[in-house]
Amino acid sequence: MKLPGLVLLLVCLCLPGFADFDAAAYERAEPPLASMTKDFFYPTYFRQADSLSLRNIRQEIIFRLEFISGVRPEPRYMNCFKMQKRIEKSLQRYREAGENLKLRRLDDELLFNEASPLGNYLRPMPIPPTHNCSYRSAGDLSNEGLLYCVYHGPLQDSEVYRKYEQLFMAEKPFFTAFDFVELLIFSPVLLILPLTWLIMRKVLDRKH
Repeated sequence: MKLPGLVLLLVCLCLPGFADFDAAAYERAEPPLASMTKDFFYPTYFRQADSLSLRNIRQEIIFRLEFISGVRPEPRYMNCFKMQKRIEKSLQRYREAGENLKLRRLDDELLFNEASPLGNYLRPMPIPPTHNCSYRSAGDLSNEGLLYCVYHGPLQDSEVYRKYEQLFMAEKPFFTAFDFVELLIFSPVLLILPLTWLIMRKVLDRKH
């Protein structure tokens, strides 16, 4: 291949990387939150962690033993939630700066592309906490919208989440691995109480 042809090929390959960021696409809001799928209301991480499997029950027991021993481990999803809080703060700073572009939706491209208009408000450039983390938005972020991770779900302390909390709770199972371990821990107490009541009743009957 001749040198001019090689140079032309390299330029063509490099052009997409220097192309202007399509910021206008983020002025269009996502569908309303209430129309989201079940995977949004009950994300993959919690669906897997809540299932009644030996692995999950073992993890729940280990977590409690570590907590009692003073290790106080942080749940694995907390790093993702911290990232979501960081993204929300950057969006707030973006709005307060009075930028002309109104961001109504969000995805990984807006967060992790160097040419993103949100980049200056996210410095240093964020890194997803896990390889499963991928960020999206539901509804209109400039109004009643919600940021979430497709794997871990949204933060649970926002006004929007609380408004739709019933939809989230409706997708969760009645009995989880967490509930099983809690029942296992407190089952001796549940057995002792009836026995205590029976003994006290016998003592009182004898006094009468």
